[in-house]
Amino acid sequence: MDSCRYYVLLFLIVTACSPAVAQGLLLTGHIQDQRTHRPISFVSLGIKGKNVGTVADENGHFSLRISDSLASDSLTFSAIGYRTQAIAIAHLTATRPQTFLLVEKATALQEVVVRARAAKLRRIGTTTHNPFLWGNIQQKQTHDIVEFAKFIPLGNTPSEVRQAHIFLRRPTVDTVTFRLNFYRAGPDRPAERLVERTILVRTAIHDGWLTIDLAPYMLTLQTDFYLSFEFLPARQLPVPAFSYGAQFGGAALVRTSSLGTWKREPGASLTAYVTVQQ
Repeated sequence: MDSCRYYVLLFLIVTACSPAVAQGLLLTGHIQDQRTHRPISFVSLGIKGKNVGTVADENGHFSLRISDSLASDSLTFSAIGYRTQAIAIAHLTATRPQTFLLVEKATALQEVVVRARAAKLRRIGTTTHNPFLWGNIQQKQTHDIVEFAKFIPLGNTPSEVRQAHIFLRRPTVDTVTFRLNFYRAGPDRPAERLVERTILVRTAIHDGWLTIDLAPYMLTLQTDFYLSFEFLPARQLPVPAFSYGAQFGGAALVRTSSLGTWKREPGASLTAYVTVQQ
């Protein structure tokens, strides 16, 4: 097997969910803001570290089956701008849909040091792709996610993030919905959320570069971070929705379940970058 073929197989990551469990607890419900009682869209919920999870729909409704072996664990709810909430599964019931209320959290503004010099546009990340490297996105469970992240080394330079770019290949759908997330950089993978802003993009896709305009969000950062593209499928897709480009070097960081474990595959990294003004 030649080296290029080896790396293609190494980097090919297809969403794989366990078969539906016949027994266990089937939870259904909807998620609301505690103060306004308005639905919260696309809340991530699951059992941390177990790769069991889902994402609520745009109206805050969800359905999740939990096997009997996880009865002693907790179900965690995570939404941008809200406090993370964990509830013991033993306290939940499947007899009827339940309402879960999340509490908004106060967000401290990040201090930014402004330097007196002419601003320049820079591209940070991976700006090239290898035609022999790619990763497939294939959904096998209707309302769960696929999330892939790119390390962005900013250092301590104040940077206004103007655009995000990702290289896509062979789309089989016309449009997709992405949620862009910004995470603090852990030792070798994303850590906690860095930006408490909902950046939801529904966009047409095609072969080549997809550019997402971030200027309206006025995001100014001055630390290394991970930018993630979280694919939010609207329906079950029998074939890969699209593939994403890659390049040798670094590592691919992917997770295929809400609140799941990040999988780190060294050898190739996601072809994605940001345009910043510094």
